[in-house]
Amino acid sequence: MFGDMSIIGVFLASPTMIVLGLCSVVTVGYTVERLLYFRSTRQDTRGFMTEIATRIKAGDARGALEYCQRSRSPVGRVMAQGLTHLNRSRDELAQRLDTAIDLETVEMERNIGVLGTMSNIAPLLGLFGTVVGIIRAFADIARTGSGGGAVVAMGVSEALLTTAAGIVVAVIATIAFNFFVRRIRTRTAHLEDARESFFSIWGQVNNQATRQQPRDQVQPAPARRQPAAQERTDPLAAVLR
Repeated sequence: MFGDMSIIGVFLASPTMIVLGLCSVVTVGYTVERLLYFRSTRQDTRGFMTEIATRIKAGDARGALEYCQRSRSPVGRVMAQGLTHLNRSRDELAQRLDTAIDLETVEMERNIGVLGTMSNIAPLLGLFGTVVGIIRAFADIARTGSGGGAVVAMGVSEALLTTAAGIVVAVIATIAFNFFVRRIRTRTAHLEDARESFFSIWGQVNNQATRQQPRDQVQPAPARRQPAAQERTDPLAAVLR
């Protein structure tokens, strides 16, 4: 069965090796897919927030929103949610931003669970192949009535090959899983820091607009007043109208 030790012969002779081969394809495929995702959505968060702050403080909130919408990064999508809902109260705005961060985290975690699963089941599949190989070796001994090396070689070869294949797949999956988990934690922390920076900019602009309003008022205020939450946010939100 494994006399020539060819790769094709190994896979055709051992169902466990076929399963491990599929696991290796899934592991490598999802690893490459996540690498491309993180590479394509890479963004300098501090530089991005500096640009947003410059545009907002200059009164160009519309330009800041368009700048966020052109970005393919998670921080751009999160900040776009904040700029789109500037007319909301601070609590509602915070909820919008938190929801946007959660959605981005879910997107970053997509397919990561598959890598974690591969890292756990690959060694078990290798162990299963080992057991099957040993069983086959003893079955060959019982069938031939001889315990020579040629009789047991095929079963032992299958056992060793499946064990090695399971370990290789598990190592690759574990390294990829831990790498992406670390990357997700880092990006989530950057998104949370960007959210706090956004609220800092939002508060500074609104406070500045509130201080300037009494100086600009010459006529008495109209009788109909807006709600308190809208008064606090309208100076900045009006730029987007």
